Amino acid sequence: MSSECVFCRIIKGEIPCAKLYENNDIIAFLDIMPAVKKGGHTLVVPKKHYEFITDMPDELIAKAMSAAKRIACAVMKEADGVNILLNNGKAAGQYVPHVHFHIVPRYKGDKIGLAHWEALKYRKGEMEKVQERIKKLFEEGIC
Repeated sequence: MSSECVFCRIIKGEIPCAKLYENNDIIAFLDIMPAVKKGGHTLVVPKKHYEFITDMPDELIAKAMSAAKRIACAVMKEADGVNILLNNGKAAGQYVPHVHFHIVPRYKGDKIGLAHWEALKYRKGEMEKVQERIKKLFEEGIC
């Protein structure tokens, strides 16, 4: 674990957290800067340090998503909905370089912009080009 990473420091117990769940591989705790006024915004974090989800073993991703599902179920008992988010890389809004899933409670009329973006359209033939480019990388075993 990187001693510089805030989540690694939380996992090691150097920084306190409002822990909701923990097992050998995963920890979940309340975000100290929640996206909603009513609280409940939770981070689900693998205990082993990985910067990107693409670095994580599939089994660990499954464990993290299982924990995220359980947290989301609990959160939805009080909320109208939930967003489960992963920001992978700085351009995607990842501020802490340690994989973490956000479980964000949603309420009718909360005006949080997490789930909204401008829906664009492909130009004629563009979708097929993008499809082939990504499919080729996938089939070449890049991922």
